[in-house]
Amino acid sequence: MSWIELVPAFVACAAVLVAPGALVARAAGVPAWLALGAGPGLSVAFYAVLAVVLARSGVAWSPVTVGLLALGCLVVVAAVAVLARRATRSGWARVTGLLPGADGLGAGPAWSGTPSEGSSRGAGRRWAPSTWSWRVWVCAAVAVSAVVTVVPTMIGMGTPDAPLQQWDAVYHLNGLALIQETGDASQLNGLYGAGASVYYPTAWHAAVSLVVSLGGPLTASSITAAANASTLVMSVVWVLGAAAFARAVLPHRPAVTVLAALAVSAFSMFPTVQLATLAQWPNGLATMLIPGAAAAVVTATRSWRSRADRTSPPVARVTSVVLTALALGSAAGVALAQPSGFVGLAVVLAPFVVTVLAVVVRDAWRGGRRTAVLVPAVLVVVFVTAAALVLSRSSVLDMVFGFARAPQRSIPVSVARILTDTVLTPVPGNIVVSVLVVVGAVVLLRRRRHRWLVVSAGLVVALAALAAGPENPLRLVTGIWYTQAARIEAFYPVPAAVLAAVGALAVVDRVRASGRVRDKAPGAPWLRSPVALTGALLLVAFVTSAAFQAPQRAVRFAQAYDPASIQWGTMLSVDELELMRDLPEIVGDDAVVLGDPFSGAPYAWSVGRTHVVLPQLNISGLDPDRQYLVDHFDDVTTDPRVCEAVRELGVTHFYVDRTKPRDGAKRSPLGPALSEVDVSTGFVPVATAGDAALYELTACG
Repeated sequence: MSWIELVPAFVACAAVLVAPGALVARAAGVPAWLALGAGPGLSVAFYAVLAVVLARSGVAWSPVTVGLLALGCLVVVAAVAVLARRATRSGWARVTGLLPGADGLGAGPAWSGTPSEGSSRGAGRRWAPSTWSWRVWVCAAVAVSAVVTVVPTMIGMGTPDAPLQQWDAVYHLNGLALIQETGDASQLNGLYGAGASVYYPTAWHAAVSLVVSLGGPLTASSITAAANASTLVMSVVWVLGAAAFARAVLPHRPAVTVLAALAVSAFSMFPTVQLATLAQWPNGLATMLIPGAAAAVVTATRSWRSRADRTSPPVARVTSVVLTALALGSAAGVALAQPSGFVGLAVVLAPFVVTVLAVVVRDAWRGGRRTAVLVPAVLVVVFVTAAALVLSRSSVLDMVFGFARAPQRSIPVSVARILTDTVLTPVPGNIVVSVLVVVGAVVLLRRRRHRWLVVSAGLVVALAALAAGPENPLRLVTGIWYTQAARIEAFYPVPAAVLAAVGALAVVDRVRASGRVRDKAPGAPWLRSPVALTGALLLVAFVTSAAFQAPQRAVRFAQAYDPASIQWGTMLSVDELELMRDLPEIVGDDAVVLGDPFSGAPYAWSVGRTHVVLPQLNISGLDPDRQYLVDHFDDVTTDPRVCEAVRELGVTHFYVDRTKPRDGAKRSPLGPALSEVDVSTGFVPVATAGDAALYELTACG
């Protein structure tokens, strides 16, 4: 499969993730920048809820059904918006008009209305491009970031339909195959749960399964290509969300939006680690949604804070309600994609929320409205106490927080690793951007504005360091992320990209204001241009970090996709992958394949469109028949109980790969029952690929 052939899947995935939520938000009057940033969260929330409703109603999950219902929602929202406009006798209030008039970063910074304070040249000259020019700048920044992020990913994948060969990937790819077969994408039925009421966050599976269905009849590439397309699309939507977050935080500093959109692609924590090394597509979806949802929350909160100052209260009130609905919907999308992602959103926004609440409480207390402060405070304490008591008895949370993971490194090393962005490799890191983050933090702290952003970044770093660090009581707090630092580190670029943008503008301001630069300016006009200086700074950052660590990103993806480069055990070689793709022609439609899941046998379902007995690497909680085969299949010619299980499960074929771990194969923790089977009797060879072989099982008649 060529990359050109992936374009339809990429476009379909982008439409599935972005279009429903963004169009509904736009129909409600939300500005385009916020609709694009927070809209995907609405889309995911819509899919997650709709999947449950359709499953309960007995309606299959399909693009036609979902598309018609999404269109219906869009029409309803548009109609309500028209009625609201008429009721208020005005159009929507502009969101930017609802925000504070100053951002606290001082007058005349780089890329603003006038040159830096102290500059002897260009006094009164307008540096700020028009609104349309800023839109072009932002679009260009998003495009550049998308290329910087996506190209190494494509290089590392090798081919667009290559299967991701990681533990979690096996589960998720076969989950897509299951939804294609059953038409059930409900979060309450649980993947592989046989309809049991077991919760599992299937929002990613629901969305990507629509992409698979849009491609027509299943082929060997349908599921893997759709999953890989989602990786590329999520990388781009992540950049859109980061730009929206920067715009929401500093609405009157468009240069910050441009630079944050560029800076976010410099950080290696996401999407590379989560979507390649860890293969956490659902968790990655939640992470991708965090900046857009945070932008919606910040904007909605500010709209309520500034509503009292508006000259047309009805319009302002309606706008605030719309923004609040957007914030709640996008935050719900994060939670439904992966609950731990919602906690990550809370971590990023906690300093902002605390700051706003402190101001509200202070104003109310000073205004004599002390009852309005005390009553909600008591209710919050009661609610939190009750919730804590209920959650403390939850077996699920007990399992999550009790998840044991060995410490990886000391806390100081973890902090330095994040701040210098040496997550992928110790060298070259991301020194220039890391310095800009620190400079931006210092600027905000000194000017006493938006200090919550600094606290937000610090909080993420602290939690990640605790998760990776040595055992201590506070490490328990990170249990919601399975005490895995990489899950927490992925949030760091959200506040850090904005800090880096602020730092870059501060550096450019200082350079333009320096006397030495003014002396050299007549012979070097570019020294007077904030755009040129900023571009030069970014170029230095790009070069010194080896293209924002593009080679290391490509290597990480290759280590998860390329059979010759996989670092954690190859499940399918190139030849074995071709065998899997040819399975329908080899074994027919009714075949069921048994094999050690660590040998690559589960890919027979997602790649080979053939049912398997063990669809994932986790074999805990198996039913009695499957467990008996795992333990005793090598006795198939002597133990009648084995044949009973074979007939009960409909097993027709056996797949075995005799490649050893010393030769690069994934090490299996299972016993010899599925790997050391005597196939001289009761088995008929069907196909071979390297050290792997597929047999027809005849021992049980």
